[in-house]
This record gives sequence, structure tokens and C-alpha cells, in this order.
Amino acid sequence: MGLVGEHMGQHIQDTIVTKGLAGGPDTPPAFHATATMVFADQAAFDAAMTVAGPVLADIPNFTNTAPQMLIGQVYS
Repeated sequence: MGLVGEHMGQHIQDTIVTKGLAGGPDTPPAFHATATMVFADQAAFDAAMTVAGPVLADIPNFTNTAPQMLIGQVYS
């Protein structure tokens, strides 16, 4: 997450990292971890993605699986 802060941090409104513990009762987690990044708007997301290269390039140092990305809209 240090690289995320270094390269994308100025564009991120909030970040939450969750370690997977279980996928339900007696079920292993489907994911080791998830990182949720909240952006103020589409422009902030776009700006963050233009500088995300070093962050994305570092992912193979932590997993040998293909990461999954979900882009969504926050409703409150």
C-alpha cells in the first residue's frame, strides 16, 4: 500500500484494506485480501489510473494469480 500512497494517494479519498478470513461458515476465503479505494469522482479515478503503472507492476510480487478489479459507484 506504500506504492499506492506514493503514486496514487493524492487522488484517493479513502482506502480500506480487508484481509479475507472466511467465505462463510467452514468455508475458506475466496480472496486473500481486498483493497477498496474511494475516489471523489470519475476525474480523480482517471487521474489515479494514469499514474498507477508502478502499483500494477508490483502486484506479481505478492501473488501468482491474476488480480480482479471491480469498478463501482458508492451509494449512501
